[in-house]
This record gives sequence, C-alpha cells and structure tokens, in this order.
Amino acid sequence: MKYLSKLKDYIVRFSKKGLTPHEIALGIAIGIFVAFIPLFGTHTVTAIALASLLRVNTLIVLLGTQLSNPLTFPFQLFASAEIGSLILHGRFLEIKFSYEISSLLSHYLLPIIIGGLVLGIIGSGVSYLLVKGFFLRKRHDTA
Repeated sequence: MKYLSKLKDYIVRFSKKGLTPHEIALGIAIGIFVAFIPLFGTHTVTAIALASLLRVNTLIVLLGTQLSNPLTFPFQLFASAEIGSLILHGRFLEIKFSYEISSLLSHYLLPIIIGGLVLGIIGSGVSYLLVKGFFLRKRHDTA
C-alpha cells in the first residue's frame, strides 16, 4: 500500500506542474503498456522513445513502467504466457522440454509476446480511465 500511496503522490505532483489529466493519464497508460512488453531490459529505452515520439512527459511514462519490477515480473510473465497460449492455441500453456530453438520460440516466446501485448493494451486502457477519473473526481471535489 505504501508503494501505491507514493505513486499517487508523484502523479499529484505532476498535476500541480500544469499538466492536464489527459496528459498524465496518457503518460501512465503508455508506461503501463511498455511495462507489459516482455522484452525485459528494454523498458526504459522503449518508454523514452515512445514518450518522445508521442510528445508525452517522459518522467510520467517512466513512472508507469514501474509496474514491471522484480516482484511483479514472474506474475506478468506467467500471465502473459497463459493468455498468449490461450489466444494462439485455445488452451493454457503446456510445459514441454525441447532442445530445438524453433520449438522453444513457437511454444513459449510467441505466447509470451502475444499475451504481453494483450495485457499491455488492457492495462493501459484501464490505467488511463482510472488516472483520468481520479483527477476529474479530485477536480469536482475541490470545486
């Protein structure tokens, strides 16, 4: 809970710097999308590139990527693999042992990528609505 409270404090600080609820929500949503991309170790570079390309505050996007961390990584990877396998094969992932690279890639990597993209799209959409809703409620309460 302390982590969420700290995250909320950072987000509120950005609103005080003149950023609109849309700009903050979009930055967090992009960061959360990047957090679910299963190419671990590339999140920071990807987040900075997307922030520059989409003209969104880089720090807010990087803040959103913090969803992916050593504590959440195993759960994200498992959920991505299972969802990707369900989409691609119509069933949950089976554990297979193989030494063939092509078999490993098609059996594990592709489901993880597909599942990560699906979770990223869903997570970014939900986070956008939650963050923007938070600011609109806050603005309504103070008015």
